[in-house]
Parts: sequence; C-alpha cells; structure tokens
Amino acid sequence: MKAEGAVAVNGEKHPAGDRVLGVQDVDFSYGHLQVLFGISMDVQRGEALALVGTNGAGKSTLLRVIAGLETPTAGSVTFDDRDITGARAERLAGEGLVLIPGGRAIFTDMTVAENLEMQSLSIRKQGALVRERKERVLTTFPRLAERLGQHAGTLSGGEQQQLALAKALMLDPKLLCIDELSLGLAPVVIAELMEIVRRLNEDGITLVVVEQSLNVAAQICSRAIFLEKGEVRFAGECAELLERDDIARAVFFGGADS
Repeated sequence: MKAEGAVAVNGEKHPAGDRVLGVQDVDFSYGHLQVLFGISMDVQRGEALALVGTNGAGKSTLLRVIAGLETPTAGSVTFDDRDITGARAERLAGEGLVLIPGGRAIFTDMTVAENLEMQSLSIRKQGALVRERKERVLTTFPRLAERLGQHAGTLSGGEQQQLALAKALMLDPKLLCIDELSLGLAPVVIAELMEIVRRLNEDGITLVVVEQSLNVAAQICSRAIFLEKGEVRFAGECAELLERDDIARAVFFGGADS
C-alpha cells in the first residue's frame, strides 16, 4: 500500500506518510557474534515495507530488536516518535507494536477459541472490547469461526497462519511485523494469505514483512530493504530491486513457484 491522504488507525486519523517506526544505526550481537551492522530505516504510517534477503541475513533478528525481544548493542529504535530502545515486548504489544514470529505462532494443543482468549489476557477485564475484537477477527477469518472448538495443531498450515494473524489482530496493532508467513506453504495458500494481509494494510495497519522471496513480498509491499550479512545493501522500490541482477535475484523467486 502506498500511503496517501489520512490513515485511520485504532479509530484515530493520522496523516499518511508520517514516520511510525525509526531504526537508527542499530548493531546487535549474539554474544561475541555480531549479526546486525549499523542498520537504519524508517517506516511510514500506512506503509507496507518488505525486509528481504537470504537465510542468515539478519531479517528475523531485526524484527526481534524492533519488537523488544532483543536489545541492540548500539543504536536506537523509535515508535510513534518515542524512543523504545530496550523496552519490553509486552509493553510494546500493548501500545500497538506487534510481532508474528517465524514458524507457527500458535498454541497447537489449545483450540482456536482458547488461542484467541489467551491473546486477550491483557484486556480480559474489558469484556465488551474483547467481544468486539473477537467479532472483528472472526469476520476477517470466517474459516476460523467455523473451527473455534478445533485444536490448532490439527488445522492446515494455511489455517494455522490465519490463526497467527488473528491472534495478532486481537492486540489491535498499529504496526504489525510479520516474519515469513509464507514459509513452507503451497503457492495457492500463500496467495490467499497475502490477500488477507493486503486488506489489513488497506484498513490502516502499517506492515513490516520479512520474506526470503521478493515476488511474495511484492504482492503487498511497494518498498523493500535488502539485507545481506547483517547490512543494508539496498533500500527502495520493489520494482527497482526486481531489476537488480547484482543482488542474487534467483534467491527471491524460489518462494512462490516451488
């Protein structure tokens, strides 16, 4: 989505194009192993930004830093013009910065309904709000509404990822970070999920989407950042990145066709 005009988020209107996320000169290390090197990027309100690159490029680690699951060894992160460097992930989720981690971000031994209830613990005393959000989520995901009593581990791969999205929406995100939602899924399932994510963006949710395949990310994102070995090698329009033969284009095209 290209941000234009005003963006409505959580019932409030904001001018589209103002910065919702800022990452400035971020380094990160696992012990003595440095994996992010001077990462800087901005995300505009209402935008859908792709983070792409090969395995081990640092994409997932960057999302974890942004979402408060890791603390950078240098640099800063801002959210809605507030410094959130080192803030706890639970606090950030409550403020609208929500991460869907890679893999299956669900409780497989719980039912669909129980997964949604667990995600509502922070607002459990606000019964009307819980019901409103649950109704909105089940309207967005009618297939889940038909499977509320089914254990999440018995859902198909695509349905499990729908549940991961549904859980994130229970937190009413302003900024939603998604880590490889398409991993291991068939092309037809990926297309269905990307259409759902595109609609969420059109509804005003700002997105940062990690994908290994650019042709998957380009279905919903107009701008991309390419990471390699923990550094930014490209930042610009997806269409321009598609034409960059020097950035291992073959890597990007494996995800949706195989």
